[in-house]
Amino acid sequence: MDLAISEGNRALAAGDWDAARAAFGSALDDGDPEALEGYGLALWFLGEIDEALDVRQRACLAYGDRGDCDRAARLAVWISHQYYVSGRASLANGWLERAERALEGHADCSGAGWVTVERARRADVHDCIALAEAALALGRSYRDIDLEVFALTALGQAEIAAGRVDDGMRRLEEAMAAATAGRVQNPHTLGEACCNMIAASASAGDWERATEWCGVVDEYAQTRTIVPLFGACGTIHAEVLAASGRWQDAEAALREALEAHARAIPAMAAPTVAALALLRVRQGRLAEARELLATRGESPTALLALAELRLAEADPRVAAGLLDRALAGHGGDVLLASRIRSALTDAFIATGALDRAVEAARELEEAATACGQPLVMARSRLASARVALAAGADREAHDYARGALDLFARLGMPHETAEARVELARSLAGDQPELALEEARAALATFAELGALRSRDSAAAVLRTLGAGPAPAARSSEDLTEREREVLALLARGLTNAQIARTLFISEKPAGHHVSHILAKLGVRNRAEAAAHAARLGVGVPS
Repeated sequence: MDLAISEGNRALAAGDWDAARAAFGSALDDGDPEALEGYGLALWFLGEIDEALDVRQRACLAYGDRGDCDRAARLAVWISHQYYVSGRASLANGWLERAERALEGHADCSGAGWVTVERARRADVHDCIALAEAALALGRSYRDIDLEVFALTALGQAEIAAGRVDDGMRRLEEAMAAATAGRVQNPHTLGEACCNMIAASASAGDWERATEWCGVVDEYAQTRTIVPLFGACGTIHAEVLAASGRWQDAEAALREALEAHARAIPAMAAPTVAALALLRVRQGRLAEARELLATRGESPTALLALAELRLAEADPRVAAGLLDRALAGHGGDVLLASRIRSALTDAFIATGALDRAVEAARELEEAATACGQPLVMARSRLASARVALAAGADREAHDYARGALDLFARLGMPHETAEARVELARSLAGDQPELALEEARAALATFAELGALRSRDSAAAVLRTLGAGPAPAARSSEDLTEREREVLALLARGLTNAQIARTLFISEKPAGHHVSHILAKLGVRNRAEAAAHAARLGVGVPS
């Protein structure tokens, strides 16, 4: 039995999950908890999640029967976390309570550190820091390198989320140095450390560092065929690709991540769905974004994605309400809050609530000043530029837009850089129209290259106000609502707004709003072009 367990552990270390399953499986008849634990871990890496959980639960109980409280608590924590990320909160809480019961009378031990680090991963940012520091101290005291690495990654992520980016990165790099030096006992620890490093780098806008670690994780996951890692890290990798302007690669990565989640832990797909929906909104593929978000949850990222969709659909009041809810649940994460406040500023401007837009932009500026993080500062300056333009303060808007442009360019974020160029062009339109044209054309070229249809139309609109540029190319009718398709069919038959209203039993004003929305969504200039577009699509043509 000892030989089989030794062979299984060597196979785990080498990433040979089939060999590990075979070795540990040969020792299962004796009910040894180490054999059960190893067998369950091999199953997890092979993507057989439900069976892995069942086997490791049996191992946890066996450790408890043997009086091994450290291992029983550590395994109960692992099981709890798997249920937690699967969205099964009641089971997750139950297993965490079981871990704490296993430690009764043994509070000062390595197992207590595992319970503490799991509590940290579910806490808001500030509580997470305190709990992770306590877990780190226990890991070092008992020389539990896996616990130390887990605690360091939790602490580093929390410090970055709190705006202490340099401190957080040092923690994460320390964890990675330990994890990649062959000191960790569990391959799951290395995978988690790598994913946390990528997530932290991406949230801080450090795309170079994130890309470097994406390569490490990709190689690690590919050589060892770790199905769950493909989903979790694939989503973060896709966000790095999208921010860097590689939208097609990002889309492919998100699709692969969704497939991996479907094979492993479907409930973990929520961040992937939100990321793909945000990309679809930027691409102008609103119907697909709506479908993706039809069953979205209440996480801040899901609410942010839905709010961006509502903004694209010219429904800023609903967007503002969604963003308020997202902001309430950000848990002290400064970087996430900056994304939400940036979108909230846009929503308030669109509703005409300039005073609330000023307040949102001011809060964003205060957060940027407090943390000094370049990505937060860039978002703050872009939001302030838009508020200044809405207030008619073009000179002030120019300074903010130029600052945002410089920061986003240094961060290597082409879409956001082009957005800053559009606001810079708007601020220059009155005094320096030639320079405004140059900035708007540069933005238009970037949006066209990325496939950012909505932003491209915004740049084209600025060009038209400056007396240059064609109308944006007509788009598909897939983004029209069912009511708008009905209106388009009647418009194609030559009906006036009044006639459309009578036909659909609505008043003339809503009919006019529908027509305006249709022209904007199709990217056409007038009713004649909309009718021609409808004819090409077969909308309103009798069968």
